[in-house]
Amino acid sequence: MANKDLPAQLRKMRRIFQQFDRRGDGKIGLSQLGDCLRILGANPSEKSIRQHTRQLRDSQIERISFDEVMSIYESIMSLAAVHQAGPGSVADQLILGLRLFDEQNTGYIQAAWLGRILTSCGEHLTQDEMKELLANRVNDQGLVNYVELVHAITTTNADSNNSSYTQQ
Repeated sequence: MANKDLPAQLRKMRRIFQQFDRRGDGKIGLSQLGDCLRILGANPSEKSIRQHTRQLRDSQIERISFDEVMSIYESIMSLAAVHQAGPGSVADQLILGLRLFDEQNTGYIQAAWLGRILTSCGEHLTQDEMKELLANRVNDQGLVNYVELVHAITTTNADSNNSSYTQQ
C-alpha cells in the first residue's frame, strides 16, 4: 500500500471498528474482537483470538480501543506475511522441519510419532482428524512419507511438484 493511501485506509478501518462500538465509548467488547479483526481483513485463528482475549482479561480489560485492536491486527498480519513469503515456502518449511526427524534421510518418519505431534502441539488436531489425515498414508512398517503428506495438505493444484525438497 502506498503511503498516500495509508490515511484513507486507516479511516476506513476506524469506520469498520466503530460499527462494533455499541456503547459509543470508542471501544469494543472482547467478544467482538475476532469478528472485528476478520472484517478488517485479518484471518486470526480461534486460538489466537482466545490468547489475546485471555491476556486482556488477565489485565482486567473487558473493552478495547481502536489502537489496541490495530496493534493486535498488525501482529496477526505480520505473522501472515511470514507464511506468505513465497510459493511453496510453507510446504518447504514443513518438510525441512520433519526432515530433522528422518535420521536415515529416507523420506519417511514414524506415523505414531507424527500422530502424537499432530494431536498435542500448536493448534493440534483431534484424534479423528489425525486418523483421517494419515489414512492410507502409513506403510506396512508404520512409516509416513512426509514429503507426500506435506504436499497433500499444503497444495490444491499440480504446482506442488515445484518444491525444491521433493525426494529424488
